[in-house]
Amino acid sequence: MKKVAKFFALPASDRVLLFQALTATLAMRAGLWMLPFARARRLADAMSHPMRANSRSMRPSPEKIAWAVATASRAVPSGGNCLVRALATGIVLKRYRYPSELKIGVMKPVDGHFGAHAWLESDGIVVIGDFELDRYMPLGGPDSVGR
Repeated sequence: MKKVAKFFALPASDRVLLFQALTATLAMRAGLWMLPFARARRLADAMSHPMRANSRSMRPSPEKIAWAVATASRAVPSGGNCLVRALATGIVLKRYRYPSELKIGVMKPVDGHFGAHAWLESDGIVVIGDFELDRYMPLGGPDSVGR
């Protein structure tokens, strides 16, 4: 009940942003679970249509969007997956007309374990997934993943 009260104590703009982030996170979690990556990526692109400009609504910063996705992802089973978060953040960023670039990197095997990580950049700045990025070698060129 505390979470519900905390949610309703937020400003309306934050509640709307959290709802958008939750919708995107749920869609990407379900999409990656049920669809091949390329189709889940097309779903993300389909959900990314920019919103109409509305002088009454404030455009949240990329950091605020990342906060909303990180917060919403805690309510989604396996929503904390880096690829789910990166795709969901990309959806919301593009809806607010921010550029975004999905990055997927691999890590050299350590003790026989392969590592991979996804993160999202906007204008060259990591928005979500900034976790030991120096350990990962990005695959392909800019935004070449899944296209």
